[in-house]
Amino acid sequence: MFWTQLVRTTAAGALVLFCGIADAGAQRNETLAGNRSNTDFGGFGGPVVKLTSLVGESVALSGGRGGLIINRRLVIGAGGYALGQQDLRTDFRFGNGDASTLEFSYGGFELEYITRPSRLVHATFYALIGGGQVSHVSEQSQGGAVLRQRLDSDLFVLEPAVTLELNVTRWFRTGIGAGYRFVDGSNLPRVNDAALSRGVGTLSFKFGSF
Repeated sequence: MFWTQLVRTTAAGALVLFCGIADAGAQRNETLAGNRSNTDFGGFGGPVVKLTSLVGESVALSGGRGGLIINRRLVIGAGGYALGQQDLRTDFRFGNGDASTLEFSYGGFELEYITRPSRLVHATFYALIGGGQVSHVSEQSQGGAVLRQRLDSDLFVLEPAVTLELNVTRWFRTGIGAGYRFVDGSNLPRVNDAALSRGVGTLSFKFGSF
């Protein structure tokens, strides 16, 4: 039921944005290295780094995103992001006394509206709607074997953001952005929704046809 409602909400949002697309006109892209005429359809993919905080600690999330560009302004795509190899601990311990580290990941549908895509520097408005997981994890060696324990919680995630984007070449764009991650559904001990809902700084790289 949750995923059905999520799909319906995303589709409705995409339809509203699509209907609101302004005429892209006949301008040419301004880039640092060459220009190109506008096209009706394009696409891109690339890595993303997100700087944020979890349970009061500053962390970096890594991942990637990609999407279809319609009329050079509307992006419909998807992305996924996860906490890197960081030893992020809380004061939670499993029943046998083992300390735990935290794992966190999320992803989903992404919608983005690009303002003035022909300009060398322009803004975009973005939103991710999806889900994720947060986990307490412990690994201990006992008698040559590895004892692994984990406690998981599924999440709903909504992340709106605004990005300042630079047209570097005809096929490469980069941007820095800021947003906020809203999380709902965590039932892990010592890790509630408020500990995961935080501001996000983003560094993104897009490679493709714009």
